[in-house]
Amino acid sequence: VLIAISLVCLLVSNRAVIIKPKEIGLSVFGFFQKGVTGFFGWFGDTAGSIRQLRLAREELAEARSRLADSDRTAREAVELRRENAFLRAQLGLAQALPLPRIAAGVIAKDHDNLFSTITINKGYRHGIQVDMPVVGFQDELEGLVGRVVAVGPGTSQVLPLYDPSCQVSARLDESRFEGLTSGQGSDRATLLMRYVKKIATDRIEYGDLVVTAGLGGLYPAGINVGRVRDIRAETYETSLTLEIELVIDFDRLEHLFVLAAAPAAPSAAPTGTGSP
Repeated sequence: VLIAISLVCLLVSNRAVIIKPKEIGLSVFGFFQKGVTGFFGWFGDTAGSIRQLRLAREELAEARSRLADSDRTAREAVELRRENAFLRAQLGLAQALPLPRIAAGVIAKDHDNLFSTITINKGYRHGIQVDMPVVGFQDELEGLVGRVVAVGPGTSQVLPLYDPSCQVSARLDESRFEGLTSGQGSDRATLLMRYVKKIATDRIEYGDLVVTAGLGGLYPAGINVGRVRDIRAETYETSLTLEIELVIDFDRLEHLFVLAAAPAAPSAAPTGTGSP
């Protein structure tokens, strides 16, 4: 203790050693000031980097969104051009045919119910009526699709040709033998053409075209139905049963034409000697 007191006394009494509290305070506080300034500078730089990173992410997301919109627009343009060319081709074929036609698009297909149907985007406001025949074009060939069975204001239901309840009077285009076709309940199955006379056995070939016969007044004559795929000639039956492959591929069906009734011809004006 005495030694410590002596050392303190020597320091206080020595003129060479001068304690400067102000300089000591400046040194100490200067050190802490530099530390605090460096910390807040680092924090500010970090916050600025995070903000710039967030802005960069937002710009990247916006650029990706614009790229997706541009890609979608390009795909839609390609699809519209393809559909436009397809519709132009179908319109040209439809205009070359005698009966007036109402163009329609397929908006729904129902394969789950007992009676499968195809829904189109035209109804009685567009002139559609029940029992109007419906055709389609594929590979520049017209084929029978079915008939209208229900009509609403803006939509209609079409009973497809492959439905078992859809029966069509048909004939072989080459040999002109007639029969009655009916579906087997699946768009991938074939039609059956029954009641074909047995004398036609030697005059029917595989691939022969089958068209509507025009009997009954429901379907006009000459519309393509399908081609002969198989010939069944049972000895105990008096007629042939032909298996017919459909002309129309219902899986690729997008646009249809409903056959409207042909306008009635104007009646001739009566002739006579009366004044006009």
